Amino acid sequence: MTMSLFGAAALNQTLVGGAGSRARLETPAAVLDLDLFEHNITLMAETCRKAGLNLRPHAKSHKCAEITRRQMAAGALGNCCAKPGELLALFEGGVRDLLLSAPIASPAKIDALARAAAAGGRIGVVVDRADLATAYAEAARRHGTVFDVFVDLDVGLKRSGVAMPIEAVELAKLVSGLAGLRYRGVQAYQGRVQHIDDFAARRVANQEMGRQLALMLEALREAGLAPEIVSGGGTGSHLLDGEDRLLTEIQAGSYVFMDEAYDSVDMHGRGGPEFRPALRIAVTVIGHSSLGFAITDGGSKSFALDGPPPRVFLNGELVGRIEWCGDEFGRILPLEGRGTLPIGTVVECTVPHCDPTINLHDILHVVRGDRLIELWPVEARGRAD
Repeated sequence: MTMSLFGAAALNQTLVGGAGSRARLETPAAVLDLDLFEHNITLMAETCRKAGLNLRPHAKSHKCAEITRRQMAAGALGNCCAKPGELLALFEGGVRDLLLSAPIASPAKIDALARAAAAGGRIGVVVDRADLATAYAEAARRHGTVFDVFVDLDVGLKRSGVAMPIEAVELAKLVSGLAGLRYRGVQAYQGRVQHIDDFAARRVANQEMGRQLALMLEALREAGLAPEIVSGGGTGSHLLDGEDRLLTEIQAGSYVFMDEAYDSVDMHGRGGPEFRPALRIAVTVIGHSSLGFAITDGGSKSFALDGPPPRVFLNGELVGRIEWCGDEFGRILPLEGRGTLPIGTVVECTVPHCDPTINLHDILHVVRGDRLIELWPVEARGRAD
């Protein structure tokens, strides 16, 4: 794919394939460690297969068509998207099986989604109310296409979706009777479960979600509207969802990159997350403060700050943590016994929260070992519309 490169990415293009190029990147730069990334997508795909679950990863975590293609090559069905703009950007990037996982209220956006479906996309949408279902149906008929539709269920997140079994039945009945819509099932997402650190406590919370979901699924079955697909879950709950056997597919997102917010989550009940921190932000030491700290060229315009402070690595070795001293700058707090890093040193930092961090970067610098091997565009970067 031809890309228009500028800034650090344009300078780094000349480094592709060179020995030791990883340590010579112009920064700040989003870095994807391909070995760790491949470990993560393989582990999630195998875990879902063993549990009898389909995998529909959430693109809000990566916003990158090449990552979607690699997830699908590993067995994923397609990708979820949080916003229409995100979905349409990935569609333009060549991805054809996409689910919009949140309700919307814009006729123009509904029409744009219908145009994508008419142009060859398998576009799924969720509905939480009758007027939205009707609007999707009307748009589908105008463009001579069909939407896959999922009834959105509120199983504890208190953000969107119907919360009562009778409401689920009424909405599913409406959807199944509207031309231009194909009733596929339901979506049931409980985001609060994902970041409960303790495995046993997270299991209890997930089982409470499951009890609410089971009541709605039973009502739908009794009404002759048994869902073919029950979609939901996430990185933090995927193993539990496999045990509970209520969901048929998992919408995990963060597992591809991982971040500090997930580092403390006992993912599998064995004391650690098991998925590895594949996304790093490379920054350069550009000076030393009067107190002797190494100052870097990456601050809140390179990292989303809604999470624990990043760890700092030099040639794969942990050397400290980073804290912020401005929108453009960071301060390295070295491990005990470590000196101040020299000016010009390039280090890699984990990220506090991967989803909003990737939204700050246009290009992923893909590395294997000590080499920069590829540049991947983040097509949906900035598409919060």
